[in-house]
Amino acid sequence: MNYKIIVFQTTHHVLKSEKILEKAGFKFDIIPTPKKFSSDCGMSIRVDVQVTNIEDITKILEENNLTFKVYEI
Repeated sequence: MNYKIIVFQTTHHVLKSEKILEKAGFKFDIIPTPKKFSSDCGMSIRVDVQVTNIEDITKILEENNLTFKVYEI
């Protein structure tokens, strides 16, 4: 499987993103931020790109003024 990890600066942004993405019907998981990705926040969002279009997710997060970085694992 091919996953993307969305890393945020704060837990608040993760929780806000979770609400936004759930409301929009996206499939994702909240996971602990992998140690190889530097982050001030201990939680991230994992997206299976075979199931969910990462570009659609990043677009809706940007529209809601959320700051994040996307990594591939």
